[in-house]
This record gives sequence, C-alpha cells and structure tokens, in this order.
Amino acid sequence: MKIEPNKEFACKLGIMLGSKLIWYKHFQPFCDEIILEYTKPPYWIIELATERHQGSAIEIVNKYIHSEPFISYYSSKHFDQYIACLYIKYDRREISWAGFLLESGQYADSCEAVKEPCEYFFDLLSQYEAEEFNMELEHKQREEIKDEFRNEIIEMQEINDVFREYFKQYIMKEREAALLREMD
Repeated sequence: MKIEPNKEFACKLGIMLGSKLIWYKHFQPFCDEIILEYTKPPYWIIELATERHQGSAIEIVNKYIHSEPFISYYSSKHFDQYIACLYIKYDRREISWAGFLLESGQYADSCEAVKEPCEYFFDLLSQYEAEEFNMELEHKQREEIKDEFRNEIIEMQEINDVFREYFKQYIMKEREAALLREMD
C-alpha cells in the first residue's frame, strides 16, 4: 500500500497517534522514507521525523491538517476510525475488552460524532461487568462491534499493517546498533 503524505492521510495518522495505536518507532522510518523519496518533502514530515513524544507528534500532524489551504477533511468517519484503532489494539491484546469498551465510550462521549453513542459502549461494558467478564459474552459483543465498524477496521488495519513493517525496520536497526556497540 502506497501512502501519500496528504491531509486525508494526516487525519488518519492523527487518529492512530491519538489512540496510541502507533508511536515514533512506527512513524519515524515512514518519515525517513518520504524524505528520501521526495525532492521537496512536506515540512510536517520533516518535523515529525525527529519527534519522539506522542503529544508533540499529534500537534505536528494537527498543525498540518489545519494549515492552508483550509479543507475540511475531518468527517464523522474519522471519529469511527478512532474506535477501529482501539479495536485493533484490543485484537492485538494491547488492551482488554473492558478497556476497549471504556475508552470507546469515553471517546464517543467526548466527540459525540461516532456512529454509536457513548451509552452503547457503556451499556456493553455494564453487561460485561455484570456477567463477571464472561468470555462468551465478550465474543458476542466483539462480533457485534466488528460488524458495526467493519469498514473502518479494515481501512485502518491496512494502514496499520504498513506501519507495523516500519516498526519492524526500526527494531531491526536498534538491534543492529546494539550489536555494533557490543562489538566495540
């Protein structure tokens, strides 16, 4: 999948950063590749290439999104993509099912633009807690949410797969550097 560093992509990147699905070990190799590929790489990519702090990375991306030319890229589908990012984190076992439901409910409450209201997620969480975190109920709820957010999950997973490859590159370089230091 070829990623163009445009505003539409930046919105998705901001969502991935905001949900903590990716961090600097994912985006720095991507930025390095863009810088090498373009004669005049976008300035926001150059800035992002050296940033390690999540909050600052989000600021850089948001500054670009809201820069001229002003185009309204942020739509309700982007809010749903945040839920998809949380689902991917759950699917990778980075967060628990209860954590997914709680974070999704809090996010839906804060932005009020997700296709399901916050009460939907909080009701599922209450049911899950009442059933003492029953695995069958988790599976049923997971399938329900997976169906509801299927398109967003697929879209964000495709981008996440690309960033996971960049993450592997970063880790490989770290290991090589550590081996070289040991040899010295």
